[in-house]
Amino acid sequence: MSAGAWQRAVEGIRNSVQEGLYTAMATTVTKLNLSDVADLIDLAKDAGVSRFIHFNFIPVGRGKERADIDLSPSEREGLLKLLYEKSKTSGIEVLSTAPQYARVVLQESEGYSVAPTHFYVGSGHKWGIQTLAEFIGGCGSGRLYCAIEPNGDVTPCVFIPRFVVGNLREQRFLEIWNQNRIFNAFRNREELKGTCGDCKYKCVCGGCRARSLGYFEDFNAPDVGCIYNQSSWNQLLADLTRADRVRELAFEPTIRSR
Repeated sequence: MSAGAWQRAVEGIRNSVQEGLYTAMATTVTKLNLSDVADLIDLAKDAGVSRFIHFNFIPVGRGKERADIDLSPSEREGLLKLLYEKSKTSGIEVLSTAPQYARVVLQESEGYSVAPTHFYVGSGHKWGIQTLAEFIGGCGSGRLYCAIEPNGDVTPCVFIPRFVVGNLREQRFLEIWNQNRIFNAFRNREELKGTCGDCKYKCVCGGCRARSLGYFEDFNAPDVGCIYNQSSWNQLLADLTRADRVRELAFEPTIRSR
């Protein structure tokens, strides 16, 4: 980071607020900055922003090689509980792109409040809140949003660029949105596998499909970011460690005796 970059960024945030713009602060949380989250929310409050957003670490591209800085399921669970507490006390909206946040808020509020991915629904009648959460909750890829590349390519999410489902130069958007088989697959929670498929919160949460794809090459695989998937997370780390060792051995020089 160049000298003074942090100060200039904070100054830009304050200037945006002073000009009356709807302003949010967002940060991707990893092991490297997990201990700073509470202070960042306090900074956001002090700066006058309307919303603080925790962005999930997504292993897209070379991200899978940095699983070592991804939050463990227990670390993410603790973070999401912190976000919920801050949402009640900070005076600003505190959201998360981790689908598990909806489940955590639902559990921590004993069913009276929920914050589906990217949204804050608020508090109300248990039945109504959970029904609404199940309708809009969970990973929004291909359900609530999609991504459009500069060339017109449409993908389910900015973190899933390789699944091109159509192109706006060739089809109308509604045709792609309503008829594409990949979008339809993303919308079907019955397709989820493992713990995510069996979980009673799969319609409120369902896990992040981009994380499943990045780690397992299968968007219906379990999301190892969840506390209920601790065993899958442990297995993933073991597999990645073995793969790293195999690569190391492949590049070690061979010592030949004379």
